[in-house]
Amino acid sequence: MALTVATPLLPDPIGSINDYGQTLERAERERLKEIIAALEGHGLALVYLASWRDPFGNPSVYAHEVFRAWRLPPEAVLVVLLRVEGVGWRAVAQLGAKAQGAIPAGPWEALLDRAEVEANRGRTASAVLKLAQGLLELVTTGPKDEGRTLGVWPYVIVGVGGAAGAVFFIARRVCPRCLRPLRRRESLGGIMWVCPRCRCTRAPARWGRRPGGRGGVYP
Repeated sequence: MALTVATPLLPDPIGSINDYGQTLERAERERLKEIIAALEGHGLALVYLASWRDPFGNPSVYAHEVFRAWRLPPEAVLVVLLRVEGVGWRAVAQLGAKAQGAIPAGPWEALLDRAEVEANRGRTASAVLKLAQGLLELVTTGPKDEGRTLGVWPYVIVGVGGAAGAVFFIARRVCPRCLRPLRRRESLGGIMWVCPRCRCTRAPARWGRRPGGRGGVYP
């Protein structure tokens, strides 16, 4: 990976980790190096830049100009953690042509958003490491299932269940002979439902277990 001297407006490249913003301790830097090495095994070159200065006033333009000035290769993934005055940390990235074809855009943008939130909670090192680890998982196992839509099937299942419940309720409260609504009547054996027209009666099921009793529907 070729890293050349940048323009006076931009920082000089010093390797894969350019922590001008002082976001990483030694142990965190070593962990990031391990992830960078793992990504190289998948054909990607992760370059990290942390900075407190943006001469363009636009983090996305800054990342683009750094990528161009440093002459990063097509497989490069430039991640920039930029401190913007009055705003806080911004997490942006610039991908080479080859990297764009290997990284799904939606999940990648979600990783950047989460890194930005984490950084603005005062955990910049954690933000960087989680972003790098998330990128590694994207290229090795793909997006997690929780980010995928379930389609229309949950709605179909709920709809069918609701319809079945409605049919059961109507069947219990409508006369099976003349389809008139049954009326509630109290008796010694419990609650009965009686048709006001044909006198068809729906008795409690426990009546059928009494001596001489008749459970269910009867005239």
